[in-house]
Amino acid sequence: MKFTRAMRFFRFLTTARPRLIGGAYSGPTRVNVSSIPGGAVLHLDHHLFRIVLELAEQFTEDPDSIGEQLREIDALSNPRQDSDAEHERDRLVDELLDQVGGTRLRLYGPQVQRVAELLLSSNGAGTVIAIPQQRQAGAA
Repeated sequence: MKFTRAMRFFRFLTTARPRLIGGAYSGPTRVNVSSIPGGAVLHLDHHLFRIVLELAEQFTEDPDSIGEQLREIDALSNPRQDSDAEHERDRLVDELLDQVGGTRLRLYGPQVQRVAELLLSSNGAGTVIAIPQQRQAGAA
């Protein structure tokens, strides 16, 4: 009986936990991809690390400005606020993320193809295979 429960638990762990399948390291930001049942997980820790560094740099340069923005966001995050306050909070968060460059993750060149391959393989679709072009008339 205990062995059966242990096997179920092991099966749960192997299916529920993300399984790292690879990474794309050729661009300015590292991106790792893990597979999970029915999907994929993008690990953006390197990107978020850079955002926090930018936020810390801006705080060092002007602590009052960043501090005031964060206080406003916190004040508008009260769950009893109306929807107008939520929209204002979301706008302020968007502005802050734009300020620190956190709304976009840029991928370049081979990194785009690598991330696409990893995402496709994470869902069991296999690897990307190039389809040969049609021959031109008269070519042999």
